[in-house]
Amino acid sequence: MGGILSPMAPPLNLADLGRRVRTARLARRLTLEEVVSRTDFTVSWLSKIENGLLAPSLEGLVRLAEVLECGVEQLVAGLSVAPRFTVDRKGEAAAKTRRNGRSGLVVEQLADRWQQRAMEPAILHISNAGNRKNPDHHDGERFLHVLAGDVKIRYGDELIILAEGDSIYLDASLPHVIFPDGRGTARILSVSFEPARNGRGAAKGRSSRAQSSDKSGSGSASRRKN
Repeated sequence: MGGILSPMAPPLNLADLGRRVRTARLARRLTLEEVVSRTDFTVSWLSKIENGLLAPSLEGLVRLAEVLECGVEQLVAGLSVAPRFTVDRKGEAAAKTRRNGRSGLVVEQLADRWQQRAMEPAILHISNAGNRKNPDHHDGERFLHVLAGDVKIRYGDELIILAEGDSIYLDASLPHVIFPDGRGTARILSVSFEPARNGRGAAKGRSSRAQSSDKSGSGSASRRKN
């Protein structure tokens, strides 16, 4: 099934393609299992197609249209136009979660259905279960908002403390490490902007590094309050 999983060209609006496949399947009163029993597909593959998470190859799309007794053009007509919005429903993030037990980090990926996005939104679950010594950094900018718990951010030579409800906007090119300030797990909304993802060049007008609200010098601990 390697060829079936390869992306089509030109790119399609996968969210709308998935809705059309699902509509065609339900119109024929077929279950996922009944469709895949007539092909070499898997339930997981078909489910991802219907949820806009995978692009089928031309070969896979033709076979799917045959089983659903509809033409390929019925499934793809007009879908080369990019969507203006995508929706993530509650509970869907569980299927897009990355866990790293050694670092004590769990990442819920958001907005995966938006192709070639310039921003990378996610919800971070950070605990003291691991040892987070490897700093994050990339060209562009990052916004962090603490949803639950308290966190510390080692940002260059500064230590910034954020409480629940606090947020920070920073130059992400400077290495930074995020870890919980306490024994519990902290939850953080993280939105990273990486101009290089869409070939937009370097971000303009951003500071070379964030300035601490504590003017006493580098290496001090500061609390950012809105």
